[in-house]
Amino acid sequence: MEYTEKDCWIWLTLAFGAANSHKWAVLSHYKSVVEACEKITSGDYTYILPNDLRYVRSAGMNQAVKLSKLCEERGIEIATFSDPLFPDRLREIYNPPALLYYRGDISGIDDSVVITAVGTRHPSEYSVNVGSRICSELAGRGVIIASGFAVGLDSVAHRSAIKAGGRTIAVLPCGISYDYPKENADAKETIVAKGGAIISEYPPDAKATTLGFRARNRILSGIGLGTLIIQCAPHGGPLSTASFALSQGKDIFCVPPHDLYDEAYGGVIGLLRDGAKPVFGSEDVINEYIGLYPHKLRAGAEVPKPAMPVSSDGEPSKKRPSKRPAKDKSPEKPDTPPNPAEFSPAAMVYGDPACLFGTKKEIYDFILSHGEVHIDEISLGIPDVAEVEAFVTELELDGLISSLPGNRLKIK
Repeated sequence: MEYTEKDCWIWLTLAFGAANSHKWAVLSHYKSVVEACEKITSGDYTYILPNDLRYVRSAGMNQAVKLSKLCEERGIEIATFSDPLFPDRLREIYNPPALLYYRGDISGIDDSVVITAVGTRHPSEYSVNVGSRICSELAGRGVIIASGFAVGLDSVAHRSAIKAGGRTIAVLPCGISYDYPKENADAKETIVAKGGAIISEYPPDAKATTLGFRARNRILSGIGLGTLIIQCAPHGGPLSTASFALSQGKDIFCVPPHDLYDEAYGGVIGLLRDGAKPVFGSEDVINEYIGLYPHKLRAGAEVPKPAMPVSSDGEPSKKRPSKRPAKDKSPEKPDTPPNPAEFSPAAMVYGDPACLFGTKKEIYDFILSHGEVHIDEISLGIPDVAEVEAFVTELELDGLISSLPGNRLKIK
């Protein structure tokens, strides 16, 4: 039986795991994904690493075909890496997704101003109101707002874009059919109905995992021209997205805090000190792109100010949300990304310790020499905690290290 190219891309993600970077190294030895699929499923495991072998052997092409049919039944579409609809912006990042499951409209992304807006799940009233206004104004000018669909400021970003009549893209850390988060269940249909999209690299029923959240952030930052951090604590999850954005050469924008000494904004302050662009209004973002995308950005329009404080789901509320954010660590930042479209063996450095270099190699060697370490023990003269966490997550995605309870790490 002959399988389609789409079937082969699906099989690849089932065999290696959606965010596993090893698949690109394996593909570099073949002319196409179809050839790779045919050879490997016929028993050629020459280029498969030992850690991946069990999963590769257990993944059958029939599973890929069934998954494709399941998506068709549920109205979920699939854009593979070789599909013209697959965004070029994601093709160019380190360890790009091999495919995107999606609902809605993903066309025109590469020719649009997409801004990724993220922030804490526990925002202050100030951050909710400022984030809501900025995202509304940006969407009203023709900017596509991307975010991670979590409760808190992610929800504010999505809902503000919709209310302004704009498009928004939700990038999930789980499958599209998985009920995450329950508080936002209704928003999926609204986003699709209003011309936006829900996207994920995970099969429809895949659950959210810690690594899934971290891996998701590389897609979040990759799809945008810039990332806007609305509020973030010193070790907050949004720093992961910011780290990815930096490594991908994207712009970093930050909403200045209302209180310089409030720890809930420590992550934002650190980014501003490192050169992030402060945003005092939507024009600070628009002015960065109006020269390159004049055909996509509409003239400024008045956006009504919120009549009262709004809650973290974007709805009016008189209750003041807690200022203290959850300490959800979500890191990440890659080195120079090879281009998987070329499938060049020389360009691939995934999963092989001998091919590590720079800070990434230093961190790997440090963990190797100590056996088991807490992430806070890894300094190596790197002042930015988010940068350390970024490389640690990348090493984890590469299958070279594994996380233990209590933020401890060891060589895999």
